[in-house]
Amino acid sequence: MPDTPRHPVRFTAAAEADLDALHRRDPQIARAALHKVRLLERDPYAGRPLVGDLVGFRKLVVGDRHWRIVWRVVDDGDGPSEVEISEVWAVGAREDSAVYDEVRRRLADLPDTPNIRVLRDLLEKFGLDPGAAAPPPPEPVPAWLIDRLTGKAGLPLEEAQAMPLEEAITTWENWMSRPPD
Repeated sequence: MPDTPRHPVRFTAAAEADLDALHRRDPQIARAALHKVRLLERDPYAGRPLVGDLVGFRKLVVGDRHWRIVWRVVDDGDGPSEVEISEVWAVGAREDSAVYDEVRRRLADLPDTPNIRVLRDLLEKFGLDPGAAAPPPPEPVPAWLIDRLTGKAGLPLEEAQAMPLEEAITTWENWMSRPPD
């Protein structure tokens, strides 16, 4: 079976600073974030798209759903897509929109040529093996569960299809265990 092509992943200087701060706060979460970023080497469109004024950006959830990785896919014009990490994490609970507010602020202050670092450099910096295989792609949500989430629980089809399997199961379990109307 041939290897899946790897897409280059780049970090803005601000995202690298976020990762440094997170590593000082909790090295295990920083490593988990980097491990999750490796999914982007295989699929730059992993995760879920953002909406509103952040259309064009995507997010991945890390750890216990308190941390976010926000990036956008940019075309280098020479073939394969590149992924640019604009913000690696957010401090606080998932309901806190601090990471998205920070992305907006950084976009407003973005220079014409942002300073970037490649993922390989950051993996080495934080003691991870850059040659190790990227994590396997997430398990897809089965069609029967998407049907139930859209038909019974009332979720939009795009939202149900974009969910990781574990989140889809939890969403369905929560809907099933809700009190009757």
